[in-house]
Amino acid sequence: MLVMCVIIDATAVLREKSSLQEELQRSLYATASAVAESYDEMYPGDYRLVQLGGGYVSLYKGDIELTEQYAFLDHLREKSGMHISLFFKDARILTTLQDEEGNRYAGSAINAAVSSQMERKQIPLYYEVEIMGELYYACYIPLWNSDGALTGMVATALTSAEIKKEAAQASWPILVITLLGLLTASIISIRYTSRIVNAINQIHHFLAGMVGGNLSNTMPDTVLKRKDEIGQTGGDIVRMQNAVRVLVECDPLTTLYNRRYGNAKLKNMQRRSAKTGAPFAIAIADIDFFKKVNDTYGHDAGDEVLKFVAGELKELMGGRGHAVRWGGEEFLLIFEDMELINAGAALEEYIDRLHGLSVTYGQHTLRVTMTIGLVEGSPKSELEDLIKQADEKLYYGKEHGRDQLVVTMDGAQPCYRMLLVFQQDEKRGNTMITFSDEILDSENPMQLFAEIAMREAEQEALEDEEEDAKPADKKKEKDTKEKKDE
Repeated sequence: MLVMCVIIDATAVLREKSSLQEELQRSLYATASAVAESYDEMYPGDYRLVQLGGGYVSLYKGDIELTEQYAFLDHLREKSGMHISLFFKDARILTTLQDEEGNRYAGSAINAAVSSQMERKQIPLYYEVEIMGELYYACYIPLWNSDGALTGMVATALTSAEIKKEAAQASWPILVITLLGLLTASIISIRYTSRIVNAINQIHHFLAGMVGGNLSNTMPDTVLKRKDEIGQTGGDIVRMQNAVRVLVECDPLTTLYNRRYGNAKLKNMQRRSAKTGAPFAIAIADIDFFKKVNDTYGHDAGDEVLKFVAGELKELMGGRGHAVRWGGEEFLLIFEDMELINAGAALEEYIDRLHGLSVTYGQHTLRVTMTIGLVEGSPKSELEDLIKQADEKLYYGKEHGRDQLVVTMDGAQPCYRMLLVFQQDEKRGNTMITFSDEILDSENPMQLFAEIAMREAEQEALEDEEEDAKPADKKKEKDTKEKKDE
């Protein structure tokens, strides 16, 4: 833009200078022509030089002596601002040029180059000449007598300083307007390009995050809302990120998270648990007799079973955590912000629900069951150990009948749905008895659960006996109050 403005300014100034020069030449020529015509009108006759005594000469036009007749020339000088000189042959006879003491610059010879050119061409000539140590721009026009002979010249001139001053005054508006235009264009350009640069930097930051493994980064709206190529590029990059995330994070068959991303989720969950104390649980689930499905119906049928199970696990884990395809027909389930009892109840419901579902493959209807090992998460334990514990419980379930949830490996598996319901009932009654840890830590949880239920029944029977032993009037009063309450 700066180079363009310099070119524009230079072109405009040169054009303005050329226009000023043309106008100056016209003005000088017009004034010189007016002088020559005025003399012809005022003083009919030819120009002639009369020799006087003592070496002096006098210029006549017709019968009128022009020497020392400056009134007309001085009047034109005052009106036009130009210096005027009248030459006879090559000698300056009349002039408005004066030195610092007021002496006329008469009697001086014309520039030899001008005189030579005028004799040869006899047309108006324009020269920059030095007179009395100062540069002038002058116009020379020829003077003819009645016989057509070149007898002299009329010259009009302006100082070069005056011309440059006038040219500068004419150029300043061009320069100012150009600079203002440059400033305005620069401000607009800077504001616009700064937005472009900012958008490009945001895209660069987004891509740097992707390269660093952050595939959950979000592209700023300031990029996506742009209606230009940068906005389109930002949208394309977001779509590319989504495609990369699917390739990197998800299993292509089931669209569940893959093992690599599942490990990352586990680490994040454990770190958050260590920081906030939030509970979590981990489960390993395996499809029962999956190899038999592949061997009997083919791998395509096995793929249909995997996709069916994945869809059901997605529904199970919705709002609870994440489902991960751990490998083959094994799945890792991460329960976030959930205690073991809640995760166990959800998995028991899931296993029961599978009993009423089936997978259709061609003419075949396939039933699916799963065995699941569940462990309670701990921020202090190694994740590999927790997964190993869940895996051991899974294989314990495989060896002891399949189609079940395994939390304890002593053969006495508590019903977590019943425990959860009982716990919720106790909370609603504001007489909560915390026994879940006692049951889970027991070697025989079912027996302990029965003992707790028996203690509760004995307590209720004792309260009934005490009620029967009360006096009749107290009993009557109580019955009356109960009826009133009813």
